[in-house]
Amino acid sequence: MTKHEENGLTRRKLLASLGIAGAGALSGCSAIERVSGGNGSQLRIAQPLTATVLDPVVIESVPSAQVATQVFEGLYTYGEGTTLEPELADGEPKVSHGGTRYEVSLKSEPRFQNGNPVTAEDVKYSFEAPSHRDENTSWRRGTPNKWEVDMIDTIETPDDHTVRFELSYPYDAFHEVLTRAVVPKSARDPDPETFAKNPVGSGPFQVDRFVPQKYAILTRWDDYWDSPKAAIDRLKFVSEYSGLSRTMSLKTGQNQLVEEVEPHLWKATNDQPNATVKSSESYDYTFLGFNCNGGPTSEEKVRKAVDYCVNFDEMVENILRPAGERTYSPLPHQLAEEWDMPVNEWKRIPNERNIEKARTLFRDAGVEAWAPKIAVPASKSSGDELLMMMANAVKQGLTLAGFQQASVEKYSWSVFHDKIVSGSPSDYHMFVTEWSAFPDPDAYVYPLFHQRAEGETNGVFYKNDDVMEKILNARKSDVHAKRRKLYEETITTLLEDRVHLPIYQPKNAFGVKKDLDNFELSPMSEENPRFVGSEYRVTVGE
Repeated sequence: MTKHEENGLTRRKLLASLGIAGAGALSGCSAIERVSGGNGSQLRIAQPLTATVLDPVVIESVPSAQVATQVFEGLYTYGEGTTLEPELADGEPKVSHGGTRYEVSLKSEPRFQNGNPVTAEDVKYSFEAPSHRDENTSWRRGTPNKWEVDMIDTIETPDDHTVRFELSYPYDAFHEVLTRAVVPKSARDPDPETFAKNPVGSGPFQVDRFVPQKYAILTRWDDYWDSPKAAIDRLKFVSEYSGLSRTMSLKTGQNQLVEEVEPHLWKATNDQPNATVKSSESYDYTFLGFNCNGGPTSEEKVRKAVDYCVNFDEMVENILRPAGERTYSPLPHQLAEEWDMPVNEWKRIPNERNIEKARTLFRDAGVEAWAPKIAVPASKSSGDELLMMMANAVKQGLTLAGFQQASVEKYSWSVFHDKIVSGSPSDYHMFVTEWSAFPDPDAYVYPLFHQRAEGETNGVFYKNDDVMEKILNARKSDVHAKRRKLYEETITTLLEDRVHLPIYQPKNAFGVKKDLDNFELSPMSEENPRFVGSEYRVTVGE
């Protein structure tokens, strides 16, 4: 007898109530364990992928950031939309010296959860730590957030409440960088590995228990320094791979929030009497990346042949809507529009699916016997079904082109990251993943393509001196027109050379119980779900 049966509701009855009953719908569903909670001030949140680490210095995935954002705060945070507002900072930064000096004053009230005040030295440490690489630390070999701070030359602390950032060049998006979380130096520096599992922040929630890749339990910090305080006592973030099971869990009351409502389940979720879908535009980018460092995919002909193997237009139209839309560049559509990029020209670059042309290009490139590996972040118990579908579509096209040994390799997030930045064709030839960043072109171009980010966030290892120079020049300029021209030229070349095949831009979408009041989403995926801020406070109704 399953827990559903104990409560008088079988999975078959639930599927019927969702309007999606049938043998096919039942496949892949696992029994759902009911837990106590969710009865007033406790919430259970289901994610496709769960947190692997809670240390903001080294966080490399949105699921980890979504938990950590409840615990940590930055100098600035996102308010409505992408508008920045002070959090730990006392007012706006003072910018001088041609945009290379930012001076920030700290509020006097902030405290960490260990009772220590938030000081300028903590801020300095938090922004310097991502650039430090500890070769003796086995648990985290890379520094995936280094790209966000490597424009900083020095950081000065004239007093406990003043931080002065001296930049090597006028980085136009530095205001966005100032949203990075601040950690207590005294708590993290002696033992970063322990801190990553049991961190101390200054935010409204504190960590009660964290089991990487399984669940995280947070409790309200009653002594939180700011107001309003959180109205919810306890949050539990859990993993649920199946989109159907996530939607079912809203119906049963097992979960009160579920992230990433599957496109074909939007109507079923909205039709539930006590649940709805909340969505917002995101700044996420989903793509197929190629290993250009070695193996067949280092050849442009092979990458173009792979492009002929799959029809992402058709897949997005038939499978993804209304949960997202097709994209044709690394830039989210609202960012591309804001920067007046030639999106219509970029739309014409992808090949139409043609297996015969793919076979011809593979032959021309001398590729006959090949076992292409497509890496994707997933496991038996967690993962993103949409990413899996896209990876399997590529595999199917390669199989039709004659490569019967094509495979989709599933890895847990931490293993996936290490695999796809190794540059080794024995680890991967292609990879399907998402990237989320702040709203500036540099945040999508530099970390994903520039050679300085190889082995950290760049898994393509693309070699083109002209492109590298343009990316760096755009990063170092604060002249909008110059930057726009450089990004247009750079992205056009990257698309023509098929370094990435852009696929889609998902929406931020949560299934939400209707008794959850004042719940709204940020376009910044890592900021969600949001429970308390200067202008909002999520509560649980009767």
